[in-house]
Formats: sequence, structure tokens, C-alpha cells
Amino acid sequence: MRKILIVFLCVVAVSTTYAQYEDESFGSLKISTGYTHDFPGLNGYTVSGEFSKKISNYLEGAVGLKRVQLSGYPRTASVNEYTRATTIDMLLYFLLVQSGPHTIRTGLGYSFSFYRIRRSYPVTNSDKSTTWQLQDQQGRTQGFILSGEYQYALTDLPLNFGVRVALYKAYDGISYAGPFVAWRL
Repeated sequence: MRKILIVFLCVVAVSTTYAQYEDESFGSLKISTGYTHDFPGLNGYTVSGEFSKKISNYLEGAVGLKRVQLSGYPRTASVNEYTRATTIDMLLYFLLVQSGPHTIRTGLGYSFSFYRIRRSYPVTNSDKSTTWQLQDQQGRTQGFILSGEYQYALTDLPLNFGVRVALYKAYDGISYAGPFVAWRL
């Protein structure tokens, strides 16, 4: 928890310093939902909310909260495996293209995940039959995030639309793709 607090305070301090010199909006709030795929074959969706603030002309800091719901039958048709996780994300976006209403950014960040997972593993018995043993786990983990976004800003309204793709490495390698709506504050 100390790591989360330290990173959050650094982002706030840097963004407050930048706010003294720029006549920009307070930041933006992004809401997104999309398709998520977990490496062992689980599929589902992710719902996330994120607050981002410009740090400089080419950098943007963000803090987000995400809920992941995955399920499937990757190993056997008899056991429904799942992943349910809540994560706190810290990202630093590099604004690659800023041309009128179009923005392309790539981000690098860190994720703190609180998860519950169910997995099944084969066990071979002495009579050469196979049974599938369940393992339910819960815990905390952390890992890196690599993200890319395209955003289109409506000029008359403080509303932006976009699409995001991301790779998360916490308990497994997870890929995400989906649209988002951002509101400039």
C-alpha cells in the first residue's frame, strides 16, 4: 500500500507543478469497457475508470481502477475456470501525436491486482484414469502495463471518444481491447 501512496503522491505533485504554468483543464475522466483474454484461454470483459492529467506537453499521468471478469473451459469441459480481479493502475502516457482533434498515446505503467482465481489441473490415478483437481486461490499481485490509445475529441463538447488496447502482466499475461469515453473536467 505504501508503493501505491508514493506513486500517487508523485503524480499529484508533478501535475500540480505543471498546472501552475498551463491554462489547461483539470484533467479528464475515462470510462471504458472491453473484451479481455487471459493466456490460459479465459475470456470475458473489463470495466475501468481512469483519471488522467497532463504533466507536460508530451506526458500525461493517470490513475485508474479496473474490474476484470473472465471465465471459460480451457482444460476440460467439466470445470468452469474463472478469474475475478480488481486492480489499481498507475500509468504514464507519452503523447505521440496531437493533431487537432486526434491524439495517439502509448503508456507504460504498473498495476496492483487483488484477485480470486479457479484453475483445474489433471491428476492421473493408479488405474490410469484422469480426474481434474480444483484449486481456488486469492491474493494480491503486481505487474507491468503496456497500453496504446487513439482518441478523438469533439470540438464543441468536453466529450472524447477512443479505443484502447493493452497488455497486462500481473498473475498471467492478459490482453485487452475496447472503446472508451472521456470527459474533460
